[in-house]
Amino acid sequence: MSAIVGLLQLDDAPADIQVIRAMAARIAHRGPDGSGAFASGPVALGHLLLQIAPESIGERQPLASPDGANVISFDGRIDNREDLWEALSVPASERGNPDAALVLGAYQKWGGECPERLLGEFAFAIWDGRKRELFCARDAFGARNFTYHKEARRFAFSSEINAVLAVPGVPRRLDEQALACSLGILGGLGERTLYEGVVNLPPAHSLSVSQGSGLALRRYWQLAMEPELRLRSNEEYAEALREIITKAVSCRLRCSHPIASTLSGGLDSSGVTCVAARQLQSQGRRLLTVSNTLPPEFRGHEWLREEREFIQRVNSQEPNIDPCLLHGERYPAIEFGDQALERLGQPVVDPFDFRTRELVAAALERGSRLLLGGLGGDMAASFKGTGWLEELARRGRLLELVRHLRLRGRAQGVPSLSILKREVIHPLIPLGARLWRNRLRVSGIPGWNGTAVNPRFAARMRLDDQLRELELDEPPQDRRRLLLKLTSRGWVPPQNSWVASHGDTIEGPQPLMDRRIWEFAYRVPLEQFCSGGMPRSLYRRALTGILPEKILHRTTKGWFAPDYRQRMLACRPQMRAFLDAHKPDDPIWGYVDRPSVEMALLHLERPGPPNQANIFLQSALGLGLRMAHFLSWLRRTG
Repeated sequence: MSAIVGLLQLDDAPADIQVIRAMAARIAHRGPDGSGAFASGPVALGHLLLQIAPESIGERQPLASPDGANVISFDGRIDNREDLWEALSVPASERGNPDAALVLGAYQKWGGECPERLLGEFAFAIWDGRKRELFCARDAFGARNFTYHKEARRFAFSSEINAVLAVPGVPRRLDEQALACSLGILGGLGERTLYEGVVNLPPAHSLSVSQGSGLALRRYWQLAMEPELRLRSNEEYAEALREIITKAVSCRLRCSHPIASTLSGGLDSSGVTCVAARQLQSQGRRLLTVSNTLPPEFRGHEWLREEREFIQRVNSQEPNIDPCLLHGERYPAIEFGDQALERLGQPVVDPFDFRTRELVAAALERGSRLLLGGLGGDMAASFKGTGWLEELARRGRLLELVRHLRLRGRAQGVPSLSILKREVIHPLIPLGARLWRNRLRVSGIPGWNGTAVNPRFAARMRLDDQLRELELDEPPQDRRRLLLKLTSRGWVPPQNSWVASHGDTIEGPQPLMDRRIWEFAYRVPLEQFCSGGMPRSLYRRALTGILPEKILHRTTKGWFAPDYRQRMLACRPQMRAFLDAHKPDDPIWGYVDRPSVEMALLHLERPGPPNQANIFLQSALGLGLRMAHFLSWLRRTG
């Protein structure tokens, strides 16, 4: 991805262009295709370019308006270009301009209301010379990052934490509350980072800052479920979703480099891959797919989760696909070097990043700068319909409930009684109690809460109280309302960050996180998602004729890293060495619970098939050690 940096002096002092250059140097990996800087009075802006779209070839930012009154530094991709060109009355001869010019024009016409008219991924800052104000915005789901720090004299921002930390006077102090949430069950919520006073602009928000008025935040878009969308038939719902998915994929293929797609064999990544392959074929282009599989010599219960058969169905169906099957053996499951921390300024918390890292590396080595994914599908486009059976029970529609239970049982090949327990009886337990009970039950370790957070630290940070404050204890029958509440509080899947953490010259757009898909899916009647007793029914109907039949009708899903336990076991010497180097009285264990880490490491060797206990255990072990390593690094370098 490209990157932006900037400063606004709030004390009438001139902005120091050398600080901008120092910020840009800290994240120089984001600008292989050029960089630029602008300074005028109290403001300075910088830009680092990764060329993706054809329009960005030769682009130079920061970009000034024709009259010089406004200057923009922009990172992103705008998807509704034609609609905006029409609204701005831009002649056809000028419609090949980069997205930055389009956004600048939108700001000049609509001012602070322009972000709500933009579809796509973006983070930008515009200096308004007339108003003497810096206007900033971030896209609806936070696909592009915008991190800032404000103190009495200065406002500084960037696409990455490290660039903000390069500004003189910005402290490198630990934000304990953010750390507690990351280690506990609240990870991913809110705008805080692991550094005190360094925060993220929330998704779907704009920010204005000036010398006279201070800083003002505004939410410009909110996902809604009302009014409910009523169409005439099941077929119309499916056709409407297919059209939106096709548009969402199409606008993300605007790339002058080879395109790749992650392919896991599941419904979401397979759907994105098939749609992308067909659109590229019509342009005479090919699509690289990168997939995780188990090595041929691997033996163990994990073969039950092997996805190779489904991956090959997609690869063989689409004639313009070039498949790449990977075994996840290039990188260790966990490592304790400082290189990633020095580059990113924060830990990579994905426990399966050794697999992700190899996917990104394979795409880069084959010339790709775009790696599509299926993230977020099960939260919107391919939502399971969770809550519909419970709703039937609460409304007393018992005959209809029995019919749906039988249909689901036949579709999934499981007893109807187990579905009744899981989707009707189990939801009556308050969510907070359910989360902790599940962790205690699946861990198989008495006295362990299933996380790596030190219990005393968790109590001091009031993690339990924070969960209650989120008002999640009584989840609504329609689980989309629960997801709606979480997204409104700043929780969204990480999107581009899983790629950016491992590749400097590649983007990872997620078509199923398209705002138009979510606006449609959250207004569709709940029963559409489980019509005929089949979970994710709407998505399946929408992609009939596109997805291979074997995938279209599958009701199970494998695991992204089925050999994770074995890969973690291979890193035992490194994990033991880290524990030996950081004795029990080391201050880092005041945050990370060393007894839980040690207990998880011992239980990692337990024989048996993969199950939910393994997943919680291994994830908590990996996260705990990664955070402990970060704390050790921060102390050594702070």
